[in-house]
Amino acid sequence: MVLMAILIEVIFMKALLAGANKFMDRHFTRPSITWQQAVSIVLPLIAENLFNTLFGLLNTGMISSSGVTSLSAVSLVDTLNTFLFVFYAGTATGASVIVANYRGRGDQEMLHKASIQAVTSVTLFTIFTSLFIIAFNGPLLSLLFGSAEAEVMEKARTYMLGGALTLPLLGVTTSMCGVLRGIGEGRTSLGYTIFSTIQYVLLNVIFLRILNMGIPGLILSISLSRILNVPVLLYLIHKSHSKFRFRFKEFFHLDTKMLKSIMKVGFPCATEQLFFTGGRLVTQTIIVPMGTNAIAAYNIAYSIMSLNQSICTSVNTAMFTISGICMGNDRPEDVRSLTKSYLGLNTVLYTLSLGLVMIFFNFFIGFYNAPADMVPLIFQCVLITGLAHPFLHHLAFMLPSVFRAVGDGNYCTIVSLVIMWIVRVFGGYVLGTLFGMGVMGVWIAMVLDWVARAILFPIRFMGDKWLRHKVV
Repeated sequence: MVLMAILIEVIFMKALLAGANKFMDRHFTRPSITWQQAVSIVLPLIAENLFNTLFGLLNTGMISSSGVTSLSAVSLVDTLNTFLFVFYAGTATGASVIVANYRGRGDQEMLHKASIQAVTSVTLFTIFTSLFIIAFNGPLLSLLFGSAEAEVMEKARTYMLGGALTLPLLGVTTSMCGVLRGIGEGRTSLGYTIFSTIQYVLLNVIFLRILNMGIPGLILSISLSRILNVPVLLYLIHKSHSKFRFRFKEFFHLDTKMLKSIMKVGFPCATEQLFFTGGRLVTQTIIVPMGTNAIAAYNIAYSIMSLNQSICTSVNTAMFTISGICMGNDRPEDVRSLTKSYLGLNTVLYTLSLGLVMIFFNFFIGFYNAPADMVPLIFQCVLITGLAHPFLHHLAFMLPSVFRAVGDGNYCTIVSLVIMWIVRVFGGYVLGTLFGMGVMGVWIAMVLDWVARAILFPIRFMGDKWLRHKVV
């Protein structure tokens, strides 16, 4: 009887695996890429994005133990930093698409050139950004957050300057990880992300929890982590026998033709992200007059929301590489078909993520040391966006990733900017300030932004105009 039960279980498992494999082949395999290859792209990205999101969550949570003013200062500067950093993020995105195209073609020489130029261009952008922050940090903070409390402003300035000093090192590691994902070596990038996150957490525990150094301790954690990350990543690349060979003598050579290809994809993405983050920055200026508690509540809710969407955002990012490979194989029809499958996948993932966030909500509140009077507002904000995610967010943000990967970035930029400034920024001001709804009004305006995107981008997707572009 025992042997019979084991035999039945084995047969059942084989049938289950066969059914799962058939399902994956039907929905996620096309002539240009198999589902197994796609999984090797998506899974490392999911793990890496989760670690990066946890990185931000821990960053906010650890500093919250130093008080609401420190939490507000870090939150304001992180928003401003994101605004200033988007150009290298956009360039890295453009580079990953170009690398994926050459990977699809099997052109190793051009793939290597694109990889080197990606690291060079992103690093140059971060050097410029670092110098800009050092030179203009005071006027920037005064212009945007001048109405914040004096203590918050002073801590924000210290944190901003400290982080800017090692920013170019972050540019080097970020661009290298983007290249590794583009050439299909996401495991190396994931290994680096795991190491860097654990290292950063340990440094935070030492400087923030044990030594209780506040903002200076956070700066030390960030700086030491970035310094140590560069040799670690180079070692992992060497140990994995990567196809990416970084040579310093090539680093200083600018290939204008390759940079033009990279920026053809990267610049529209960077421009959109610049203005999108600028909109979020303006949103912060709307919240600042509402008080320090409002700033903290908004940013705690935003951090939890980011964790809820981190897995699905990884799938959106993976669509850059997957679409690039399909276009490199001259299979635009595969892009449309696979996009539909991944939209369905994200609907399921968003629903599961919402359940997990709701289960662990009290843990997050305790981790952030949120005052009791903030908790109802934070819960309402998280619940509203969590319910909207499965229906709106993937349509609003995955489809633009696909459009940019095939060279249709200008349309995405124009539509996104118009919606963001009219609906999210102006709408946030009207609801939050004029109608007196406070943080909740600003939050509702963000969801309405998603609604507008989720209407316009699917209309574009159903046509063929977006498939008539070339990136290389």
